[in-house]
Amino acid sequence: MNLRFFSYQLLFFICCLAISNALLAQNSNRITLSNKLYQIEKKFNINLSYNHTFFNTILLEDDFNCASISECITIIEGKIPVKFEKKDTNYLVIPLRKDFSFSIIEDETNESITSLVYQIQNKPKQNLELSNEVFTLKNIFPLDSIHLESYFHETIHIQARDLERNTPLKFYTKRFRLDEIVLTNYLTKGIDSKIGDHSIQIQTKRLGLLAGETDGDIFNVISNIPGIHSPSGKSGNLNFRGNTYDQNLVQIDDIPIYHSGHFLGAISPYNAAVIDNIEIQRNMLPVKFDGRVGGLINMKTKNKIPNKNSYEIIGNTLFTGIAVNTKLIKDKLSLLAAYRRSYPGFNSPKLETISTLIFQGSRIENVVGSTNLDIGFSDMNIALNYKINERHSASVSFINIENDLFAEVREVQNPNQTDFIDLDLDNWGITGKWKAQHSDKFNTELRFSKSNMRINNISEGFNRDQRNSLLKYENTITDTRFIAEASYNFNQNTKLDAGYNVINHELTRNEMEQENNLDVRRDQKAIIHSTYLSLHKNWKDKLDVNLGIHNNYYVPSGEFFMNPRLTASYAINNKLYLKSSFGTSNQFIQKKFVNDFDDFNITNQFWFLPNREIAPLKGTQFMVGVVLNKKKWLIDLEFFTKRSNNITLKIEDIRGSISSIGADIFVKKKWNNIEAWASYSLSKTETTFRRTTSDAFFDQRHILNLTNLINVDRWKFAVSWRYFSGMPVIYPDDPNIDTSNLSLSNRFDGSHQLDFSSSYTFYNTSKSFKTVIGLSILNVYDQDNTVNIFQNPTPNTFRKTSGFAPNLQVNFSF
Repeated sequence: MNLRFFSYQLLFFICCLAISNALLAQNSNRITLSNKLYQIEKKFNINLSYNHTFFNTILLEDDFNCASISECITIIEGKIPVKFEKKDTNYLVIPLRKDFSFSIIEDETNESITSLVYQIQNKPKQNLELSNEVFTLKNIFPLDSIHLESYFHETIHIQARDLERNTPLKFYTKRFRLDEIVLTNYLTKGIDSKIGDHSIQIQTKRLGLLAGETDGDIFNVISNIPGIHSPSGKSGNLNFRGNTYDQNLVQIDDIPIYHSGHFLGAISPYNAAVIDNIEIQRNMLPVKFDGRVGGLINMKTKNKIPNKNSYEIIGNTLFTGIAVNTKLIKDKLSLLAAYRRSYPGFNSPKLETISTLIFQGSRIENVVGSTNLDIGFSDMNIALNYKINERHSASVSFINIENDLFAEVREVQNPNQTDFIDLDLDNWGITGKWKAQHSDKFNTELRFSKSNMRINNISEGFNRDQRNSLLKYENTITDTRFIAEASYNFNQNTKLDAGYNVINHELTRNEMEQENNLDVRRDQKAIIHSTYLSLHKNWKDKLDVNLGIHNNYYVPSGEFFMNPRLTASYAINNKLYLKSSFGTSNQFIQKKFVNDFDDFNITNQFWFLPNREIAPLKGTQFMVGVVLNKKKWLIDLEFFTKRSNNITLKIEDIRGSISSIGADIFVKKKWNNIEAWASYSLSKTETTFRRTTSDAFFDQRHILNLTNLINVDRWKFAVSWRYFSGMPVIYPDDPNIDTSNLSLSNRFDGSHQLDFSSSYTFYNTSKSFKTVIGLSILNVYDQDNTVNIFQNPTPNTFRKTSGFAPNLQVNFSF
């Protein structure tokens, strides 16, 4: 028995040895093209010029011997698509590249695929569109590895030369978990919609062109999402289904923002060159977030260590900027930095249009476009990302936003009277973050952030050299918070998230009016403790549910608030989905409600904390919807209802509510290089004060957006026509304003405008340098759109939206 067992062992050992020797012999006979060329150089004492790095990736399956250089060249050219060119005593070895055209069909339907994502070797992924019924990859080395991707399908891995087959390639359906399904290119390239959590995800690096912008203005991009728009025409004053912009949570790297952007919402202060991803929620906040009763704009800057340094220079008629993303220590430490600034003393057509929009109804309106008005803005981002090891990482992110304005205004009726107006905004914030992956199931994250926003307005009036008026307004907000979060995956279908957040608010408000003998300073402080618990459960990839609760303890009043939240998605099949959400939230720091878009009235920019007159806001939201994604058609329909209680009306300091009900539908169709989509919003937003319900001053019952996107080689075009039904006519309460001569119905006429953008991209021969030239035009036919009556005394009666505004931009990246 022992002898037989020993014989079996010996036979097994001999077989293994034979197999190993065969494998070793096979591998030992392989040689890289770089090594073979080096051998030939030494053997025949010649010089060969070639790309060592590239040829080192190419293998000759069988090494060979050759008696002459001509024989070596013949053998190599027969095995590898390269060409030898003789120059004197040297040889130049050139890889032969060519164009490859191919088609792909879907296995289940035999329908042609019209767009995909491809990757060559380990290079960055790129989008590819069908042209003349085929896909074409240009200037490709035949031995390159090509990876072809399309959502809902298995990735195709193929060698470039195999693309020349006569039969189409096939994409096979990929099985997805319901919470992983993403509707890619929802609006345009780089804007996706997640089925599981109902969010919109914007990836700025992939962001395609949209009408009216070429610089990736974050606010302009977001305003294209159905259910989100700016009633006043300022891109930053975004309304999320009836919630005003101050009721929406806006943050970048966990730094909360307490203003609507450069010059009170006219220009986005967030540099698309440093932002990696933006999460948008039109409905209730995800369980981990709180502090607002509206939607969410959650921006994250780039946090990956780059493989190579990258630089970007941007210039347009509004500002110029630079961005750098560089590795300081390979695979360990990187620096991300960016800076943008307006041009001092330069007044472009778009800046003049923006100035008119901002300052209409104020004394500054009379000096727009003159040397008596000087405005400037800048923003800066700095981030350090450190990879401690495979499971731990740390980062620090900093942002600074500054606005400066100076105006000299002379009274027309009294030339001796001159007013000097200074306005500045300074906002900075910093966040430190540490992430730890303790195991494959358990991870934690700790964050500390601090932000400070100060807005200051001084207005002085002089009669000749004698000061006769002085107004000072200042509001400062300091926000300090510590966040601890943990996540545990029980299995691939069950996940538990929990977190704790402590926030310290410090507010200062100063008001001084010399003429009225007013000099008031008010300080407010509050600490808020928050906890949340969220359970995510997936049932057989048919039903995906996230159930959680977010609790708040407001220290000054000793009150405790509980906010349950639920999101659910159900897959009827892989083309049709149902979705719904319900939840409540609180907002402590808040603004008072005014019946006007007068952002330049600085007192309208003041923030408050709850006290005897002001209560925490309570928001309730419900949504139900359906998504159909079939045969190049995408249909997304959502019905919603919202209500925000304890809104404080500024003019009377009384409490009331804002409620909204409506539906948003989005329909998109794609034909090869052309995409067209339409969105329609039907809604009603009302306010209730003193038991009297009326239409909100910004209520627009009907909003229609028709957009067409065209991609032709390196050209991109986008055109969009929008219609907004008229807003309610709100007559001013000021007795000094005479409106007796106005003959108006209950609402203004509807407004509409046409926006256009185009861009052209070109590269150098090695594609290491990229240039994009873009042109955008807002309100192409300069439509005169009225949105409100001025609520303060002014020579003009009606408030308008933006007029004709062209912008030209050049972007260099390398």
